[in-house]
Amino acid sequence: MAAIAAFLGINVAFSFYAPLKFNPFNYPYKGWSWWGFHDLKEDKQVHNVTLLGSSLMVAAINNCDANYLNRPLNLTKHHQSLYLNDKLEETFKGKFRTFNLSAPGQMPSDAYLTVKSLLAASHRPDVIIYGVAPRDFIDSQLGNPTDTEPYHFLSRIVSTDECAGGLFRDPLGRLSWFIDRNLYFAHHALDWQMTAEKAATRLLNKVAAVPSGAQPYTFWQRTKLIPNYRAGEIHPDAVYTHPLKKEDVAANFKDNTEEYKERYKKADDHTFKTQMYFLGKLGTLCKKERIELIVVNMPVSRENINQLGATTYLDYVFAVKGKAFAYGAPFFDLNYFYLYDKSLYHDYVHLNAFGGAKFLDSLVSALNEDPRTKLTMEMAGRELWKHDELERLAKGIDRDRDPDSLTSLEKLKGKLAEHKLIEAKDLVREHRSKIRNVVNELRNKKQIGSRIDTIEKAEPDDETGVAM
Repeated sequence: MAAIAAFLGINVAFSFYAPLKFNPFNYPYKGWSWWGFHDLKEDKQVHNVTLLGSSLMVAAINNCDANYLNRPLNLTKHHQSLYLNDKLEETFKGKFRTFNLSAPGQMPSDAYLTVKSLLAASHRPDVIIYGVAPRDFIDSQLGNPTDTEPYHFLSRIVSTDECAGGLFRDPLGRLSWFIDRNLYFAHHALDWQMTAEKAATRLLNKVAAVPSGAQPYTFWQRTKLIPNYRAGEIHPDAVYTHPLKKEDVAANFKDNTEEYKERYKKADDHTFKTQMYFLGKLGTLCKKERIELIVVNMPVSRENINQLGATTYLDYVFAVKGKAFAYGAPFFDLNYFYLYDKSLYHDYVHLNAFGGAKFLDSLVSALNEDPRTKLTMEMAGRELWKHDELERLAKGIDRDRDPDSLTSLEKLKGKLAEHKLIEAKDLVREHRSKIRNVVNELRNKKQIGSRIDTIEKAEPDDETGVAM
């Protein structure tokens, strides 16, 4: 009993005064979410649009960009949609920078934690575009929201206290979460493990160093010897997408019917309700943070819907649409069968480069046709343009390197006067200190632009979760 009391006492003491400060972004398993946030932390630019979704969004965005740029893309480093940036600027003017945090297998529970972690990393977009599909709500291969790779990584960054009611289906899972949440050594078990592993590696490198002239085994040699070596982890040079030619479309098509038989065969109501609960949590979070959440139903083939069942599919569309509207989020159903034939798919659910471009064109068109989202996108583009121009002006202009600077300054002066940041009659250079103050204010703000409240305030999310 004394040992147990001492153990609990040490845990309580360390909970208030930690002997070591661990970095929650350190994680031994470098999966898709880890690479996304690793890139995000290194990126000092402001992004006004964040993209979320499963592999359907990943494929559409990256395959399209590979063709648009006409070069292979390393997906551990490419986390934007340059094609979408240009389409948004062409349609809504201003400046757009997207950041793509979609990930294979991402479910609404993962999307919710992704946005919480995005905010914790001091990145706050004006707009979130979230592409969803039926699999995201009913995947038979996932029992709990805690089974996913994003959950294991992102729950290190942000607290899950407020959504614990939707995480577990059994009392043992909740008990494990409670222990991990409240006992210091349980909560930081992985951190201590990584610390010990680093110390052991340093020791082994000293006492059993690689012989002179010998080369240590590479990642590729290890996976050849052990096919499941660090299964699922993404090596920095292991995931590329390449440009696609029209004549190669048919040869590259894959039939994934069997995979989706497994994903759909044990869909149950509890999983669906749980993920709808987290879609509501995401809506509430975006409403609270004044971020415009836009929910998009992704294109999937008629063959895939036939596997699921037409009635089940329509029930899913109506449920997601209703949930989005309940939390003040615009909803666009972009699954138009007449637009997407087999030549636009890589398999029965993932769009290829040509399908990705068509999807993004349809998305921008839908955003432009809806008065609310059109105004939202115009504001987001304008605010980021203003932010970038103010920063450029605050740094000063080198007339030797930029001979068009005077013309550019005159144009900028007109825009600043239009937005009432300076007086129209004054010269820009006389307001350099004032502009610097404006830039500092923009940097200190939680976001660049402002969400347009064109609907009634959504009811607070008072759901307690899904009954076990």
